Amino acid sequence: MKDKTKLLFTLSLIWALLILAIGAWWSYLLLKGGQTTNMIKWEGGTFFLLLILISGTLLFLYLKDMRKNKALQAFFSSMTHELKTPLASIRLQADAIDNYIKSLDHKVLKTLSNRMIEDTQNLEIQMDKILQLSRIEQGGNLNPTFINLQSFLNHSIKKMGMGLDINMTFDKDVQQIMADEFALELILKNLLENTKKHSKINKVDISTKKTPMGMMLTYNDYGIFKGEQKKLGQLFYKHNSSSGSGIGLYLAYRLMQKMGGRLEFIFHPNLSFNLYFKLPEAQ
Repeated sequence: MKDKTKLLFTLSLIWALLILAIGAWWSYLLLKGGQTTNMIKWEGGTFFLLLILISGTLLFLYLKDMRKNKALQAFFSSMTHELKTPLASIRLQADAIDNYIKSLDHKVLKTLSNRMIEDTQNLEIQMDKILQLSRIEQGGNLNPTFINLQSFLNHSIKKMGMGLDINMTFDKDVQQIMADEFALELILKNLLENTKKHSKINKVDISTKKTPMGMMLTYNDYGIFKGEQKKLGQLFYKHNSSSGSGIGLYLAYRLMQKMGGRLEFIFHPNLSFNLYFKLPEAQ
């Protein structure tokens, strides 16, 4: 989005310079005189004023829209921060209730408490998506650090992989990567959420392998994608699905870019994802 804004601003400047060049040329012809002086004076002058008026209007609308977008981004960023605090409190209380219900061994209450925790977790994911989307669109940077990928995945899967059959295999030679921990957790959340909503078998295979491009993490949930392949990963693209926000895979793609990595979509024989992470220089 930020790159598109820069492109529009550059094109606006080129348009303005072109108009000024035309005006300068007509001014030169007017000063030079001749038979075409009257024609240039009336027709050219009118056309030039019309161009100036249109350009000024477009510039005004562009600046107004840009200010509006910045205000909306700031609003969503602020609102997300405000919502995360009570949401975290609700999550802690739900966990406390769940621990108490476990001691009672009550199946109905246990089912209800699990559903409440899962719904709270889903709401947290949506808040994180909005927060990161606002951060990225405003040009915010991430803070890559050394992360042990195997330990991170083992810990995260326990929290977020409920209801999924997840098999993981790791490259034992290289385990550390350079990544932003919060961004990496959100990417994993988005992939798992995508599996729960769109995969029919609820099975996931995760593997890591060192490549010339860095550490490659392959995420395969055996899903079938029937939409437009070029649009997958674009902002708000949801194919024919009525569920989801349409920003999960876009965020995963942009966050990988921000961390100096890459996200690839593999469509055959089924939809899977290859994530390439930078390795510490020592490796």
